[in-house]
Amino acid sequence: MSGFHTENIPKEMRDLPQWVCFRKYAENPGDHPKKMMISPETGEAARSDDPSTWSNFFIASSLMARKRMDGLAFALTRGIVFIDLDNAVLEGGVSNAAREILHALPKTYAETSCSGKGIHVFCKGTLDEASLKRNDKLGIEMYQSKRFACMTGDLVDGRGELLDYSDRIQEVNKTFIGSRTEREISHYVDVTMDDQDIIDRASSCRSGEKFKRLFAGDTSAYPSHSNADFALCGMLSFWTKDPRQIDSIFRRSGLMREKWDRKIGSTTYGDLTIRNALRGAGWGNPRKAAESDGPEM
Repeated sequence: MSGFHTENIPKEMRDLPQWVCFRKYAENPGDHPKKMMISPETGEAARSDDPSTWSNFFIASSLMARKRMDGLAFALTRGIVFIDLDNAVLEGGVSNAAREILHALPKTYAETSCSGKGIHVFCKGTLDEASLKRNDKLGIEMYQSKRFACMTGDLVDGRGELLDYSDRIQEVNKTFIGSRTEREISHYVDVTMDDQDIIDRASSCRSGEKFKRLFAGDTSAYPSHSNADFALCGMLSFWTKDPRQIDSIFRRSGLMREKWDRKIGSTTYGDLTIRNALRGAGWGNPRKAAESDGPEM
């Protein structure tokens, strides 16, 4: 275990009566250990959907010390979102997926997991009921209720404050987990215009000046380079629904950079940006697409 530092867990979380203990066990010798949640109130099994089995931080901590439990866990309820990143800690850094999520949710509380190989990220906010909870390919899970988060307080990059990201957590969920209503682009549509035709038409439409600035690599109208990437892809998705063609045109733009091909699990940053654009602003009109910031990744 990477360590248990109760003083680093945000006070807002410690003040909530949503704490239990856990004990590790293995069903068979050599098995990966599992965790049994123990109610500080009864000493019996705790349930993530039963607040009567939870207690306050002081009582849970006292029981953990007295009974030599393996750690404490926080019971999630709506208002705090928990992101669990598996195998995120690498020699000399973190995985690409972890880096992107930490960048999308800057400075909010993050800790290494009990194994020391994963990363937990917490922020204030809520997810839509239709939100999916896990992406096994990327090793990412996101929960806001009916789940225990085993805590360590072993901070990542000094991130000790629980911040409010209500304005972006849903988009982060869609970007890295997906959506029940997401239209998966499993085939390529016929291309009716070549790349130069699209560039010419996009440059001469009502939002042509915005397109030309973006295509030239001007990010000054956007909070980050990533937001500008999303806006350009959104504008292109009005003219073509073929992700290969959007990628081809984007690579000709002044926004193209090494990050475009950075691996995020089984896909790349560029592929994620195009997919988000195709299911978002770009399905409307190019002017709206240009005004949409999209997710910062």
